[in-house]
Amino acid sequence: MSDEQFDFLMAIDEYKRKNTRPFPTWTEVLEVIKALGYRKVAEPQPLGQSKKDPKPDKVPLEI
Repeated sequence: MSDEQFDFLMAIDEYKRKNTRPFPTWTEVLEVIKALGYRKVAEPQPLGQSKKDPKPDKVPLEI
């Protein structure tokens, strides 16, 4: 987990505790993101796959 991801999770957790909201709405999540200092500074890009390590394609074994 990156430092950025950890900071986000901690901010969401703090928001949920302070506001007694076990499941914040997307609007509330955006509020937390903005409170962390994130701002829209670039043109929107199409959503892609997660930046996790891609799994290699399965290669069939030849017998």
